[in-house]
Amino acid sequence: MKTLLTVAVSLLFAASALAQQNDWLIVPGKRIGPITPNTSRADLDRIFGKQNVQDQDIDDGEGGKLPATLVFPNETATSLAILSQNKRNRVAQVHICNSWYPRDPYLFPACKWHTVDGVSLRTSLEKLEALNGRAFQLSEWGTDAGPGSISSWLGGRLSVYERDEKKGWLGLALEFQVSRNGLTEQQHKLYDSIQPQEGVMLSSNPAVRGLHPIVFFMVLFFPGSEQGPGR
Repeated sequence: MKTLLTVAVSLLFAASALAQQNDWLIVPGKRIGPITPNTSRADLDRIFGKQNVQDQDIDDGEGGKLPATLVFPNETATSLAILSQNKRNRVAQVHICNSWYPRDPYLFPACKWHTVDGVSLRTSLEKLEALNGRAFQLSEWGTDAGPGSISSWLGGRLSVYERDEKKGWLGLALEFQVSRNGLTEQQHKLYDSIQPQEGVMLSSNPAVRGLHPIVFFMVLFFPGSEQGPGR
């Protein structure tokens, strides 16, 4: 009987660990799936399988390179680029679902990774406002300073995602979809009418809303991490 109980408990813990490995959940400052700040390079091989993990430099968005470890590198909907500190012994940042350079600016991939609120790549501005309970602030498009990055949730419910180097945070950037032929006439009119104030825009701006931006870039920063490449 004792042996059966031991086996049952072991199976329960194994199932719990497996569930966490596959829950695709982003918890700002704490984890993304089974990955925490203390996850080692060897842990990644064990958790995801060596065939799904590889070391590869990624572009930093400014012409340089950054050493990274890629998880599911050939699967856009699940891919991760992990940037580490201290020779890969501590995870600093996780770039989610191709949220790194180079990437196709016309491709807005679906993504399995998400927050408990359902925020992921392709989440709309309108949904973010509804979750936040109010408008939020974005950096101006068309600049090099993290275009479309959410710089402040203005005290709303999603302020838990806001930049905090001590607690960690979830960096999001929004972009509107453009065809390979360029902006439409209507998009040109809306874009030109935004008139950002000191490099920032409000999500409540009718022109911003009219462009129907969605989440295009998503990076999880663990405590102690610095701002990541391009955002």
